[in-house]
Amino acid sequence: MDRRSFLGFVAPSVAAMLLLILLPLLGTMWLSLHESYIKTELAEVRTSVPMFGGITREEVRRVPQAVRDAAGNPIEVWNFVGLDNFTNVLGTDRLRQAFAAGGRLYRDITSIEFWGALEFSLLYIVATTPCVLLLGFGLALAVDGTSKRIRGGLIFASLLPFIITPVVGALSIYWLFLDNAVVNAALQAMGFGKFYFLSGAVPIRSLIIFYGVWHVAPFAFVVLYAGLQTLPQDAMEAAHVDGANAWQRLRFVVVPHLAPLFAFVTLIHIMDAYRVFEPVLVFGSNLYANSLQYMTYHILNSADNYSKAAAASLLTVGGIVL
Repeated sequence: MDRRSFLGFVAPSVAAMLLLILLPLLGTMWLSLHESYIKTELAEVRTSVPMFGGITREEVRRVPQAVRDAAGNPIEVWNFVGLDNFTNVLGTDRLRQAFAAGGRLYRDITSIEFWGALEFSLLYIVATTPCVLLLGFGLALAVDGTSKRIRGGLIFASLLPFIITPVVGALSIYWLFLDNAVVNAALQAMGFGKFYFLSGAVPIRSLIIFYGVWHVAPFAFVVLYAGLQTLPQDAMEAAHVDGANAWQRLRFVVVPHLAPLFAFVTLIHIMDAYRVFEPVLVFGSNLYANSLQYMTYHILNSADNYSKAAAASLLTVGGIVL
């Protein structure tokens, strides 16, 4: 391919990356290194306080008010703060105190918002990744071994959890496990008593991990199923002739052939799971199961601090890059 044709193919992609990735990232970096506030000044405010007999008393107070420009808009001041927003997100002062105090170091560190969110994000990755791979691979083998007449319907049914919008999928799991919902009613009908699935850290974390496996396993399934369609039959027949049983053919022929796809699914899922957000938001469980993405959302919306939120989002991006 000549240079002109190559640039013709590559240039639109490069332009899109610059426009949609690089520019927002640079803007976020700029925000994270600065801090803004509304410039204020003390102004006298005179109010009349009614007294008895129709007498009023005038009170004078000095209160802070926004300084406005010629157009009447509040003047916003931007200051360069360097890495202060990053150290605030990381809680470096509390980290030093935790290490200096000793004691229950793990508990003290995970009580800091960032490190607690990182702990659950890593737990979510470690718990869901092997389950997603094993369940997806098992589904792929099962569907590949069925009759072609029903294979299309099975593929469609298996993909439904992945097709559903993440928030809707998380809500469906949440509604199933409410105190008076289907699962609790079924358990009570079978004589197991009533369970409170949304009342503690362990059940809430378990449900979020269950959602993660249920939602992402179809992605692993469809990728691995596609890989099974490219499996070289010559190698399978040769292994069968050589006396290899089904387990040996699976271990020494099928799995090595699908190894690149296993790596692909693993990397995609880890990057996606590291920024888990929807189930944490839906379960309202940030007390028991915070995540890095939810922490950024909380800083931006509750604390209304977009400079600190920008620093938190950059730390999340850094983790995904790693």
